Order: sequence, then C-alpha cells, then structure tokens
Amino acid sequence: SLFEPHDSVVLTSATLSTGGQEGHEKGGFEFFCGRIGLTQYDSVKLGSPFDYEQQVTVYVEANLPEPSHDTFVEKAAESIKKYLLKTKGRAFVLFTSYRMLEEMAETLEPWLRSEGFILLQQGGSVDRTTLLHQFKEDEKHVLFGTDSFWQGVDVPGDTLSNVIIVKLPFSVPDHPLLAGRLQQIKKQGGNPFFDYQLPSAIIKFKQGFGRLIRTKTDQGIVVILDSRVVHKRYGRHFLESIPRCRLEVVE
Repeated sequence: SLFEPHDSVVLTSATLSTGGQEGHEKGGFEFFCGRIGLTQYDSVKLGSPFDYEQQVTVYVEANLPEPSHDTFVEKAAESIKKYLLKTKGRAFVLFTSYRMLEEMAETLEPWLRSEGFILLQQGGSVDRTTLLHQFKEDEKHVLFGTDSFWQGVDVPGDTLSNVIIVKLPFSVPDHPLLAGRLQQIKKQGGNPFFDYQLPSAIIKFKQGFGRLIRTKTDQGIVVILDSRVVHKRYGRHFLESIPRCRLEVVE
C-alpha cells in the first residue's frame, strides 16, 4: 500500500545491501527487500567516492577470547588501550549492550584519566546530541556508545580517527519481537540465523564501520575485537560486506 500510488520509488542508502553472500544466506538487496515486502524491483550498486584502501586500516584482534568468555572484558580492555594510544584518543568505542559498556568504562576509566583522555559515556543523564557536541570539542575525548551511535552520526575530520567495534552486533534472540520473527522464519522452513540474525548484524556492522570515513580527506582505523569474525565460518561475511581496505589480523 505504501508503494502502489507511485509509478516508481527510489530507495537509497550505503547499508541496504548485506554484501556478496552466497548460498543459504540472503545476499545483496534480497534481505532488505524481503523485510519491506518488495518482490519486483531493479537494483544497482554504485561505488563509493572514498578511497578506502588508502584511507582506512582494519585491525582484527584474532587472539582475544569470544565476547561470552569471562575474561573478555579484561583482555579487550588491554587492546582498547593500545589502539587509543595509537590514535591519541579521537575514538568511538561501540558496544552492543549497556551492561558491557558500563563494565568496560569501570575497567578503563582510571587508565583513561591517567593518560589525559576524557571519557564520554552513553547511558547517563546526558543525551546523544550533547555527547556528540562534547566529543567534537576536544580531540582527547573517547566516546563509549551503544545502539544509537552505530548509525546516523557524522563526525568528519580528524576529531574521529578510530572506531572500535567491541562485539559483532547480533540482536539478542530472547527479545519478544525478535523471538517471534525467528519462530515464524523457522515455521516457514527457513534458517533463523542465516535468514535474519546474520544479515541484520551485517547491516549494523556496516553502519558502525561507516562512522569513520565521512569525507575524501578522512583517515583512520577500524578495530574489531570480536575474534569470531576470523574464527567462525560466518565471520567472513562481515569482512566481505565492507569496502576493500587494508586489513591486519593481529595474532
């Protein structure tokens, strides 16, 4: 009913596609079009104006335990220290839950203060707009953010030179709405993980990656602390979904 009154509709975004997945997974634009009920459409994928191979280096910390492991926060905190020193702050550290954000903030706050970094933490009394304004005012700021900082945030220039993705952004499967969707997919003979959870996470991952490069002169690093991206078979789909850039797997 949304599209019927119109002869044509253009839908455009940098994160409509899940990338070049094959086989069981919904690749390209199929996942998005399926979600909004489109069955007949023409699609085109256009290149980016940015030179990601020159502007971005992606680091994957392959030796960290999986995020569900008891020692993950402690080990990941050490990696965060390393990369914050590399870029002298100027970083977004993106989380998938407030619980882990708060645990990491408690772990790192004394060290951040001792190094002269200023921690901005989502989840308190300060709203997102104010946090973002504060972040842009001082290059020594480090911002710990969750859901709303993965997308729709624009920080061009040197103020943001480092995006750290702490955990692959899979949705929590016990959320009632998500549980209902997954159950329906299973009833229809589909695979809930490959048909919904994985492509949803890939799109959000691409959105997080996209926070870094906003102009043709921006440069910086993206750090992935979730070792599943190289140790699980599905992990390659995350790396294949982002533009080609320099990749360093840290063993």
